Amino acid sequence: MAKELVAEPDLKFTQDIIAAGAGDLKKCYQCATCSVACRIAPDNNPYPRKEMIWAQWGLKDRLLNDPDVWMCHQCNDCSIQCPRGANPGDVLKAVRKMAIQENSWPSFLGKLVGSPALFVPAIAIPVVVVLLLVFANQGFSFPQPVNYGKFINYVYIQVIFTAALLFAVVSMVLSLKKFWASLETNNLVGGSGERKAFFPSLIEALKEILPHTTFKECQANNIRYTSHLLVFWGMIGLLVTTTIVAFNIDILHIAPPSQNGPGTLPIKILGNVSAVSFVLGLGIMLIRRLTAPEQTGGSSYFDWFFIFVIFGTGSTGLLTELIRYAGSPGGAYVLYAVHLMFVLALFLYLPFSKFAHLGYRTVAITWGKSSGRNLKFPVLPNFVPAAEPKLVEDGKV
Repeated sequence: MAKELVAEPDLKFTQDIIAAGAGDLKKCYQCATCSVACRIAPDNNPYPRKEMIWAQWGLKDRLLNDPDVWMCHQCNDCSIQCPRGANPGDVLKAVRKMAIQENSWPSFLGKLVGSPALFVPAIAIPVVVVLLLVFANQGFSFPQPVNYGKFINYVYIQVIFTAALLFAVVSMVLSLKKFWASLETNNLVGGSGERKAFFPSLIEALKEILPHTTFKECQANNIRYTSHLLVFWGMIGLLVTTTIVAFNIDILHIAPPSQNGPGTLPIKILGNVSAVSFVLGLGIMLIRRLTAPEQTGGSSYFDWFFIFVIFGTGSTGLLTELIRYAGSPGGAYVLYAVHLMFVLALFLYLPFSKFAHLGYRTVAITWGKSSGRNLKFPVLPNFVPAAEPKLVEDGKV
């Protein structure tokens, strides 16, 4: 006798998904066009049709512990092909936001970043911290010639920003550990039955993530592949630049690049190229989001908060250098302070904003590689039908 299963829908969870940006969820009538349209869904576990069912039924545990929502890059092939305009891409995006808040540590910061009503407190924290650093050094004065180390002591910056980054790393690790445990506990599909070790699976996942291999398969909005690649590698370049500069100042006692001519040092070239790549990619994202919403999907507060922080970080960093070389010390100092505010917000909210996608997607893909969940079946050769039989006439073929 078959085992009896009882579904316990959580209607409030369904309403929460709708409020998070999936306003067209209930238009879905389960035709499965979305799963057929998706080029990157694994053949043995296609999505997003099943996620649409679970969302409509309010099956919270299934959705928040489903790795497939993180396989999606929201290219919106599925939403464009949907005959009902249910926008499955927006549904998966809303679920990802809720999964971040569910796994966040500490949880109140997930709510702080995800709630429009808390925007002012979220922004006030880094603003107040940086203004205190300015005041603690020499007050609100602008030393001549421009020397950012005299405006805000580098030691203050190193202590506060290193602490913020360490907090973000610890928080991210704990959040992802909880997410991994939920994937293991709620193994929705058993996969191939053979498990790979974590690190080989992680390496395999990174080989897919770093060049954005899977993202290339998206067709309807392929420009997102280019913009995300620019932002991704621009961000890595800026991280490398910052690390090298900090090492030079703290360990080798080499003057920061800002005290040399523009572009005269390799590290400055790397930083400038990375900054341009970062801002260009973000610019493409922003323009597409404003001019082609039907292809990029709906934009929620969670999206705009993320764009606000990372675009502010990249653009103010670039403008700070340009204005300094243009001969405006006051403007350079002000922009430098604003830039630090954005950087601190980026560090503090990294595990709780859309930036956390990088970590969750890496874990989900790694788990998929480990469990065999995301198998791709070999493509079968084109079927060639046999010749149609001829009609029999007068006893002859």
